[in-house]
Amino acid sequence: MTYRIRSMEATDYSDLVRLWSEFSGNTMTGADRPEGFREFLARNGRFCCTAEEEGHVVGSVMAGSDGRRGYVYHLAVAPDRQGEGLGRMLMERAEESLREAGIEKAHLFIYADNPAIDFYSRVGWHLREDIEVMSKVLIGDEYMGTRRESE
Repeated sequence: MTYRIRSMEATDYSDLVRLWSEFSGNTMTGADRPEGFREFLARNGRFCCTAEEEGHVVGSVMAGSDGRRGYVYHLAVAPDRQGEGLGRMLMERAEESLREAGIEKAHLFIYADNPAIDFYSRVGWHLREDIEVMSKVLIGDEYMGTRRESE
């Protein structure tokens, strides 16, 4: 397949939400509302890219930096395009942009039961077993960004 990988744009929002909603293991929160998305791109757009095929969005990766560490959010590849190397290409592009910015280390957060852990391992990411993650919701309801028991 021939993909066009380009910088993510604010106008991609609707197509990206549709893509992100196509697979399990992805949680969207209030930060993913249009205004939060635009603000994130304004700060981190150089680390975010979109893959198109014949004008249709079929993949994306959002990454960002706090100036010290990099973070990967919302890597997504359309279900009918998985296994073709597109996820690897998107991750390589995000990682390279972080390296170019002088970021030495990057992290991503993933649910422990997400089968994508195998993908990330294959592309060089390491599952950390020496740390725990703690979160606190500052704006929104207590379940924002977590999966409820019924999921």
